[in-house]
Amino acid sequence: MFAPPRPAPASAAVDGLTNKYWAAPTLGSSLTCAFDKPFRLVGVVVYTGVSTEPEEFRQGARPTRADLIVTDADGEVHERVVTLTDKPGRQTIRTGISDVVSVRLVLRVASGQGEGRPIAVGEVEFFKRT
Repeated sequence: MFAPPRPAPASAAVDGLTNKYWAAPTLGSSLTCAFDKPFRLVGVVVYTGVSTEPEEFRQGARPTRADLIVTDADGEVHERVVTLTDKPGRQTIRTGISDVVSVRLVLRVASGQGEGRPIAVGEVEFFKRT
């Protein structure tokens, strides 16, 4: 029997699993990830929605636009507005920023919002050059 992913705090969005999702309460909510060692961030992958299954995906609110705010080791901030497709599955954002020490994702626009429907982010992954 399939068990749909369940809502969880922001840490669920970066746990490497898709059995839970970050249930952001409102637009403007953000997720910040800080890293111990600077690295070259080549891309960010975002899975939006409560599930990768199309029928379940449409049952929850999901972000369609976000700000990606990347800070490097020198304190320089790189900001980018990201449009997320309103469909389940992997969405890749190419970045190419060196010496990254933190990444913040701020939710700005969402589809499917309604009473009792938090904005769901299933997973956020960071890809670095080694």
